[in-house]
Amino acid sequence: MANVIEDVTCAGCCCVCDNIQITTDGTQILNVQTICSQGRSWFEQFGQTDPLLPLIDGRTVSHSDAVQQAVDLIHLSKAPLIWGMSQSSTDSNRAAVGLADQIGATIDTAASSNVRALQQVGEASCTLGEVRSRADLIIYWGADALLTNHCHRETLLAGHEEFPRTIVSMGTKTPGSSEDVDKSIQVEAQNTFEVIWYLRGLLKGIDFHEGESAGASISDLKELVSLIQQSKYIVFFFGPEFKQGHLSHREIEALSILVREIQADRRCHTISVPPASDTKGVEHVLAWQTGYAANVNFAAGYPRYFPIEFSASQLIQRGEIDLCVLVGAQPLSSLSTEAQKYLTEVSTILVGPANIDDLDLNVYIPTGVYGIHFPGSIYRIDGTPLPLRGLVSTNLLSEADVLTDITSILKQTPV
Repeated sequence: MANVIEDVTCAGCCCVCDNIQITTDGTQILNVQTICSQGRSWFEQFGQTDPLLPLIDGRTVSHSDAVQQAVDLIHLSKAPLIWGMSQSSTDSNRAAVGLADQIGATIDTAASSNVRALQQVGEASCTLGEVRSRADLIIYWGADALLTNHCHRETLLAGHEEFPRTIVSMGTKTPGSSEDVDKSIQVEAQNTFEVIWYLRGLLKGIDFHEGESAGASISDLKELVSLIQQSKYIVFFFGPEFKQGHLSHREIEALSILVREIQADRRCHTISVPPASDTKGVEHVLAWQTGYAANVNFAAGYPRYFPIEFSASQLIQRGEIDLCVLVGAQPLSSLSTEAQKYLTEVSTILVGPANIDDLDLNVYIPTGVYGIHFPGSIYRIDGTPLPLRGLVSTNLLSEADVLTDITSILKQTPV
């Protein structure tokens, strides 16, 4: 019999919308009512996972054999890495940290550049509720995917009628003329740092001429500064395009300094936007489990943090790992292209609800999905944790159960 479930939370992207309506028959999802194509795809893709089977070097095996092979590979490893968890629940992330602690692995997140920058200058952030109810100037910098997200726009429109609001888009890709964008500013990715410094200068009253090389139009930057000075509550959403390159942490530092100076006489906050297919959360769990939000190594028997030495992409490219444990539905989404190429040269284990065709995995252990098969919690883009519910049944275990089982076996059979 069909069962309609209201107010379902979607883990398909960083927005983590919690107003989805789902119709199920207990074993599969029959209908998804949402205007978001990404959310619909998430539920349709993972609504059925039972056909997935454990694999060892491409051969179908039993679940216990796959787990034992994973344990054997970990025993042989001297420098393991744990990566992924971008769409995993809090329970799964905690289990991944526990496994890293047990085997002396490095565990990293896609928030590495954010963490490195905010440790230097701090962060002023807010919730989406504050953005909706108070922000009269919203600036999307390198966050075009969020700007064009229908559910995100609906969330902001809920409080839009109470006061006028200006929307500004910045980056190499801007939507141009649109009813949702009041002004677009073209900024080349390599000039992000310079543009922020020009904005700081303009806010301090320094006059620049149009012919100067600012990485963007001086007249556009002057107009943006004028909008900032006329606004009471400004929010910067900075996305993946903003955080590209090996000096992205310096650009985030610069933006935080700009925000701090704007805060001298008005409210101003930032919200970091992950890639479109990712969510936030593993960095929060890692922080309150180890004291560090990224680039954590347990080889010494306790957590150590080094932003470059223990960066997942750098470790893989330098050939300093011999095993990679991937966790989650899309564990490669935030890994650099160069690192993905080098990843084929080491042993790999995947624990998650979807196989990776482009990677020759040594062990694949399929799992169910939090928010579809299992209850749990996940973090929204603004750092707010939201509950997940189990909607349909599955014969598969959860990511947390698989990782916990591997950790338990390793404890019983030490090297």
